[in-house]
Amino acid sequence: MEPGATAAAPGPRLAGRIASATLAALSALSIVAAAPAARAADDYPAYPIHIVVPYQAGGSTDIVIRKFAELAAPRLGQSIVIENRGGAGATLGARAIKTARPDGYMLAILPSPVYRMPHIQDMGYDPVRDFTYIMMLSGYTLGVAVPTDSRFKTWADFIGYARSHPNEVTYGTASVGSASNVMMEDIATRNGVTWRHIPYKGESDVLTAVIGGQVTAYAGSTTVQPLVQAGKMRMLVTWGEHRSAQYPDVPTLKELDGTPPANAPFGIAGPKGMPPQVVAKLQTVFKQVAESPQFRQVLTQYGQELVYMDGKDYAAYAAQQYQLEADIVRKLGLAQNK
Repeated sequence: MEPGATAAAPGPRLAGRIASATLAALSALSIVAAAPAARAADDYPAYPIHIVVPYQAGGSTDIVIRKFAELAAPRLGQSIVIENRGGAGATLGARAIKTARPDGYMLAILPSPVYRMPHIQDMGYDPVRDFTYIMMLSGYTLGVAVPTDSRFKTWADFIGYARSHPNEVTYGTASVGSASNVMMEDIATRNGVTWRHIPYKGESDVLTAVIGGQVTAYAGSTTVQPLVQAGKMRMLVTWGEHRSAQYPDVPTLKELDGTPPANAPFGIAGPKGMPPQVVAKLQTVFKQVAESPQFRQVLTQYGQELVYMDGKDYAAYAAQQYQLEADIVRKLGLAQNK
């Protein structure tokens, strides 16, 4: 071709051949690119899995999940690393998997605040669209406890004093927007009392503050049980449908005044878009562990019950809970400027 000359356009037949060859090449490239991902999913897990627990180490959720991981690891053939990330209303696990690669190596515990907090302030995730729900696992026994040297011997003492001393009583929880926080504000509304909420990054910090006299009462799960058994704290009330097996002499709020019971189920999820075979493997192994006698014993020890749901049912529950939490936040006036 002479310098400056322009090549003639290919004829229709040649153009068709070029197009077909291009499509074939692109198709081959996509197959080559997909092959390593498919092999990676088939070989899963090839290295340790991380589970984010959105509370400090030492709380009931942390202890239960560590035992769960200990039982699941041999079945998966890889270790499971627990990462404690307390704070931000117990949503740091949700935030971690929102931005993680969807390969199954980063999972998180999702407690009830995950569905509540986006209605309170902008959290940067949508609990309906942004996660792969793997399994709902358990729920807490919740209630209120005070130091044994407290003036409050019964729940009636506690409520009566709070009613006559507005804003003097304080209660601590593991996070803003937790089930315990919401329940205490609902109790206040029902009983015409005002008290102050002191949020912490984890249950251990709350209990330290309560025993040290910085906070009047603890509202939360049965992480408090060892302190009750040691004679350092006293349970005033629990919030379940029935009395807790751990505290058979402690009344439920429902039996005292008819307040509806409250619990706080939690489960395990991963990033949106996880490979189906990875999800299926995790669901199979996690279900086996959840239903094992060893794990059920741990749940009983820490005042929890097995609340199993598979991924499909868990996702449906999450969508429903997200809508219900909008009503709760609006009713209690918890929403901040978003």
